[in-house]
Amino acid sequence: MKLFQVCILSVFLVIGVTGCRDKMNIEDITMSLLLGIDVNEEGKVEMYMSSPVFSEDAKEKNEHFEVKTLSMKEARNYFDTMATGITSGGKVQAILIGSKVIEHKNWFSTLDFIYRDPKLRLNADIVFVSGPVKAVFDLDLKDKPRLSIFLPQLLQTANFREVAVRTSLRKYYQMYYEKGITPFAPELSIVENKLKMTGTTLLNDQNVYSKTLSMKETQLFKILNDKVEGQLSLTLALDKFKRDVDIFKENAVSFYAKDIRRKIHKKYKNGQYQYKINLKMPIVINESPIKLNDQTEKSLRDEIEKKLEKDLNDLVTSFQKAKVDPLGLGIYASAFNHSVWKKNDEKWISFYEKANIKVNVEIIIFDKGISM
Repeated sequence: MKLFQVCILSVFLVIGVTGCRDKMNIEDITMSLLLGIDVNEEGKVEMYMSSPVFSEDAKEKNEHFEVKTLSMKEARNYFDTMATGITSGGKVQAILIGSKVIEHKNWFSTLDFIYRDPKLRLNADIVFVSGPVKAVFDLDLKDKPRLSIFLPQLLQTANFREVAVRTSLRKYYQMYYEKGITPFAPELSIVENKLKMTGTTLLNDQNVYSKTLSMKETQLFKILNDKVEGQLSLTLALDKFKRDVDIFKENAVSFYAKDIRRKIHKKYKNGQYQYKINLKMPIVINESPIKLNDQTEKSLRDEIEKKLEKDLNDLVTSFQKAKVDPLGLGIYASAFNHSVWKKNDEKWISFYEKANIKVNVEIIIFDKGISM
């Protein structure tokens, strides 16, 4: 028995020693945390990389690289000619895509290397930049952590507050190849020399830029898309309670929305797709234009429902006019009537434009706050 135990222990020791043979110190690695792709004024593709510097002797704690190349794989070779260590992409946090890139329908091919390399993480975020990517990498963030750390934190915070979406490489891949949905991702801008999440970029079925949703529209989009996971705080201006006293109109209502439930009823009739999107939304009032009691609560609830329904239906109409389906209603069309879908999948957007889509909202006020 003892002999057997000694043999087992020896095997584990040998395995452990073998595993240490090809170890690499962190100082000898250039850890890619941010990647960027853009098209410059000359129409040339540029690749960017940002990596933290772990050397105690280095004054700068972040290093940025820029090369002109069509291939991200080739770009990594160029990065290795300038970096302090061997480039590693296993910890990439985000890939920044410039606004000029998504004017070309074949831009997605530049990411082919990332999807084929098993060492690269597909949980990294795709972020569309309003303007040149170079401006983001060159931005001097004196009052913020290094860019490669700050940007993922910014994305996480904005998504938690429901003012930005998050689109991973894996999710974008699914949207790109799925015929029943058009792609979308968060939009990043530089505003007054600061990085800011400014909305959501929507692409059409050709994978080309279509339109940008504002912060408010992004919140409404996340409600429609049933993707509210953090804290959603909405403020609406209700015309019924408008009082033109001075610049403070006192007609705003603010509330938290919790546990929103969505049901989609779908139908195909006389060559037209029909959708009813029913939303049941429990809310907590934290700002009211009127004093609340049992009599006035119903009036406020009705006005909130009316305003939300209008805003949500207007947003859906804008999607149809822009010929984008970020809600993935085509996926529902495929699921409930697949035989019809197979005949129409290549021209889904033309059917989607003519679809009858109606959003209904039911508000449940379960907390009015302390002040009545």
